[in-house]
Amino acid sequence: PGGVMNKGFEEEVDQTKEDKTEDEEKQDQKETSKPDADEDTPETRRLFESLQYLSACSGSLAHGGNDVGNAIGPIVLLWLIYETPLTFETEPAPFWILLYGGLGITAGLWILGYKTIETIGEGLAKVTPSRGFCVEIMSAATVQIASQFGIPVSTTHCKVGSVVGIGAIRGVNEINLKLFMQIAAAWVITIPASAIVSAAIYSLLYAAIFHLDATY
Repeated sequence: PGGVMNKGFEEEVDQTKEDKTEDEEKQDQKETSKPDADEDTPETRRLFESLQYLSACSGSLAHGGNDVGNAIGPIVLLWLIYETPLTFETEPAPFWILLYGGLGITAGLWILGYKTIETIGEGLAKVTPSRGFCVEIMSAATVQIASQFGIPVSTTHCKVGSVVGIGAIRGVNEINLKLFMQIAAAWVITIPASAIVSAAIYSLLYAAIFHLDATY
């Protein structure tokens, strides 16, 4: 009788474990099926995926109006001084230099742009279509306002700030702070680094040109 009772007790325990396992699985399924507050609904996703074409065009316009201007500004000035030394201040920028800048930024985006896109769009904070739309529109608006006042700014910096701002709404833990600090450090380092490299190249060219002038 004792063995029968033990066997019956063991069967009840096994049945209880199975019931608990089934309940836990059902609970996990319920939790999994709950919509993620950070995710767009299918309807929202479809809407903002379409609107992102508009926001991307706005960002490209702002990028061309400021960042490309920053890049080709020195080239335009050098060319105008060479061509029209007396009236260069009032001369418009040659169209072919503007075209050169546009083609250059397009080639750069095509060849290496994917790395920056991955860093900002995936590594820094979670970006959904609705968040991406806000990032592009607000950064484009910021750059356009700066362009109207003739202030050189970086579209990339504005987009990084927008992504961090949107991530901060959900909490600081939503932001990859280590990556953000690396980006901020790169911003700080590139200013003196580019100044040193430019000064070194200019010094070499200056010495070479004046040395040739003195020789001849």
